[in-house]
Amino acid sequence: MKIENVTVSAIVYSTEDPEKVAQALSTLFPFEFEILASNATGHYGNPMKFLEVELKRKREIREFWNHLMERLGDQREVLLEFVEDIVDEDGVMHIRVDKQAAYLGDVELSFGGDSIVVRAKLVTFPAKREKILEFARKILAEGYD
Repeated sequence: MKIENVTVSAIVYSTEDPEKVAQALSTLFPFEFEILASNATGHYGNPMKFLEVELKRKREIREFWNHLMERLGDQREVLLEFVEDIVDEDGVMHIRVDKQAAYLGDVELSFGGDSIVVRAKLVTFPAKREKILEFARKILAEGYD
């Protein structure tokens, strides 16, 4: 059982400062990281940026995950309660973090639109949903080793 990769992303709307959104992203990381930025167009033609950090190295994934779980603290209980809703059919766990709170240095779960999205691809053998959910519960409750 492993986390194959983690992607952390956020949209920078035309009314936002990309540097501030990058600072919000940095709240989730215990180490230096590279942000990939791309331009996008909103639903109404408004310009936006898409910021993304992709982690593929085992050590970085482990450090990031355990740091995130530590920062979430008791909020992990909410994730555990809704684990079946936050893990999709492809074994990807989706966690949303409040972008404004992150800019201020806090890590708070978000259930709304404007947030930082953390996607973790979970891999188990066999790749059955129950096994993936069991692994998800373990890494939410105990961290990832």
